[in-house]
Amino acid sequence: METKTNKELLKIISKPEVLKDAWNKLVKFNKDSHGLSGETIEKFCQNLDDKILSISKKLKTNSYNFSPTRGVLITKKNKNSFRPLQIPEISDRVVIKAIAIELENIFNPLLMQSNGYSFAYQKDTGVKDAMLKAKEYYNSGNKYVLEADLVNFFGTVNKMELLETKIFPNLPDDSLNSLIKDALNQKVGNLSDFDLEKQNYFDGIENGIPQGNALSPLFSNIYLLDFDQKIISNNYNLIRYADDFIILANTKRECKEAYHKCETYLKDLNLEIHSLEKNDKTKITDISKDGFTFLSVTFDGEFLYPSIDNFKKLENKIWELKEDKIKLNLLEFLKKIKNRHEGWISAFIYTDLDRYSEELDYIINRVIYIKLERIDWKLNENRLDKIPKKYRPKSTSPYCLNEKQRSNSGIPLTSLLITEKIEKIKAKEALNNEKKIV
Repeated sequence: METKTNKELLKIISKPEVLKDAWNKLVKFNKDSHGLSGETIEKFCQNLDDKILSISKKLKTNSYNFSPTRGVLITKKNKNSFRPLQIPEISDRVVIKAIAIELENIFNPLLMQSNGYSFAYQKDTGVKDAMLKAKEYYNSGNKYVLEADLVNFFGTVNKMELLETKIFPNLPDDSLNSLIKDALNQKVGNLSDFDLEKQNYFDGIENGIPQGNALSPLFSNIYLLDFDQKIISNNYNLIRYADDFIILANTKRECKEAYHKCETYLKDLNLEIHSLEKNDKTKITDISKDGFTFLSVTFDGEFLYPSIDNFKKLENKIWELKEDKIKLNLLEFLKKIKNRHEGWISAFIYTDLDRYSEELDYIINRVIYIKLERIDWKLNENRLDKIPKKYRPKSTSPYCLNEKQRSNSGIPLTSLLITEKIEKIKAKEALNNEKKIV
């Protein structure tokens, strides 16, 4: 095999401007997110330019080393088991993201073969496009959906085979090879924090590709490219997002046929799909009767909207703020609520959010009231509103802010915020159409 002597890839990702771009593209919604050292996103920001330059220098001199990750167990939907995640240090996230961006550029022509079928970690596409595609398939007469679930995909993928056969041969040089290997082989540094039973969830985690790593979604697309092509060649209506996928079809029988095809094609990749007969993780659903949920979005045959579980997570995040575990002043407190509120609405603005707006407003009004009460902010009970029983925990006071008081908080009512965001989207679309005409 010819030795690749050009070292341009390492030079590219070592540039401060490239690392800064990677930093800008990192998900930073949770400012308190941190790796094993405890350094948070917020703290990393304080000397950002110096830290970027330090990372750049280490990369250029081949002295950059990845740190152990912080292991985290995320409760699965059934709440009886956990999904192990590895949370890298912030500096490691920047480097991994820079590598991922460069690899995405290199592999984009190859991944375009799955364009319109694969929606994770692809340019100019995402969850919104995947769900609008599902709605489009349904409106074309595909009333049934095969909801598929793979058995431990990330832990099953043969990491070294993936690198040696699909990744490294397609790179213009080998200057990133060792960094990529190291990024995928970070050790969990806090196993002793878990009891023996929970430590078992991390067994074999080094064998696959790590969840929580920016390279993993891209590598999942590359690994499943052959699967995509075989399914597409059978004219199935595939929608895949990393290792999650659905197939819509006209009849239940067609969905069963698609399931058996998936079994065969996945077996060729040493992957396994949960049994249709024995496990409710893989199932066939009549959309018009039961609807289905994919990527935290529910489609009932008419409307797309955030799933109930997704909305409950938002509710819990807002209710958590009243616990005051972190001593926030009033402005910081209101800012956190505002960010969570706006972030959630922005993420799901293409769906029917109105169904949740009343409940969400009552909860926000209640949580703000509790905060004001705790800091001895005097409010006249006669002017307060009351949160309905169906929206509040049992045996709690019903008092909450009224709409006028809420308007002074700086957090707009949900319905007004939805309208404002939709108008902005329409204005942007109109402007883009004008530009196209010109």
